[in-house]
Amino acid sequence: KKTVSKSSVKNWAFWCRSRTREDTQHPPLPPRKQKQIFGAPLEDVCDNDTLPTPILEMLSFINQKGPFTEGIFRKSASIKSCIALKEKLNAGHNVNLDDESVLVVSSVLKDFLRNIQGSIFSAHLYDKWLDVIDQGNEEEKITATQRLVDQLPRANVVFLRYLFGVLHNIEQHSSCNQMTPYDLSVCLTPSILCLLNSGGSAFENVTKKVSLIQFLIENCLKIFGEDITSLFGENSVSCDNSDITDNSEISGR
Repeated sequence: KKTVSKSSVKNWAFWCRSRTREDTQHPPLPPRKQKQIFGAPLEDVCDNDTLPTPILEMLSFINQKGPFTEGIFRKSASIKSCIALKEKLNAGHNVNLDDESVLVVSSVLKDFLRNIQGSIFSAHLYDKWLDVIDQGNEEEKITATQRLVDQLPRANVVFLRYLFGVLHNIEQHSSCNQMTPYDLSVCLTPSILCLLNSGGSAFENVTKKVSLIQFLIENCLKIFGEDITSLFGENSVSCDNSDITDNSEISGR
């Protein structure tokens, strides 16, 4: 019959005590938490002023599908689908947007815009943005806008260039999607010109806010540069490439 020697028992006990002290002194590191992209200042979710890949992919997807989707940014999407996509993106999951409705993706993008801390236009410049529309002629408005753009964080400017490049592409195909600069501004103003925790002030100056966003869409090439039309490569020029009425994710279905 085999027996365990006393020295083996002592060695085992010593190893256990040593291991216990080591684990106490150097506890395992907690799992790294994924950086959430919703609800943070834009500068915090960008690396060297480069937009997060999920945001770029959403913008690119909308730029491709949106011009040929009737009511893009206006039609509601399935709330359940929007929540699911947002949670996947926030968790850092790889998402194939081709499996999603463009109405869902556009709704999630509006959610992202609405929850940027400090607003995409910067809270401390909020009143100055609203004053733009009170300037004299178009050139004076453009000059005032460019001065404000120069005061924004670089990450915000990068995002705005992509965003208005997409909106320009969409409004250029308004005969397909029924979304003019005015229609787009009505649908996007609550998300773009939104101050979190602003209370009742969010409903003030609505007409002026809509007019400002419409002005920016109509003059985006002069304000942000003509190259915003090619940030995603060549834009499509035909309505035949896509189903114009994307009704697959209308709310309530």
